[in-house]
Amino acid sequence: MSKTKKEKLDDVLTGLMRVGQIKACGVVSKEGLLINSRAPPDVDARIFSALCSTIMGAAEAASGQMTTGTVSQISVKTEKGTIVLLPAGLKAILTVLTEPEAQLGLIFFEMETRAGQVDEILREM
Repeated sequence: MSKTKKEKLDDVLTGLMRVGQIKACGVVSKEGLLINSRAPPDVDARIFSALCSTIMGAAEAASGQMTTGTVSQISVKTEKGTIVLLPAGLKAILTVLTEPEAQLGLIFFEMETRAGQVDEILREM
């Protein structure tokens, strides 16, 4: 029996968490709705989803106004970690919250691969 979209997205996020140094990750619609996530109890995934969508929307608006092209990645470095956002196709965003000293190069590389997988899964009929 083939896997459901939810099961496939579960596999993608579980694989992303295996990179290490990631506190939380998720797939969010461009409208801010939570599609799927892996988050500890102290992170409200629904609020995080809405905020990530807002950040992406603001970046896309700024990019459009400044005619700098499409947004390919956003990172917000804080004292407690880095929030990374990558578009996952036209309708979704792959999000990650890292540990403060995370190896971002490895995480960015893995996120690019996983964002492509999310896009494929969400486009399936």
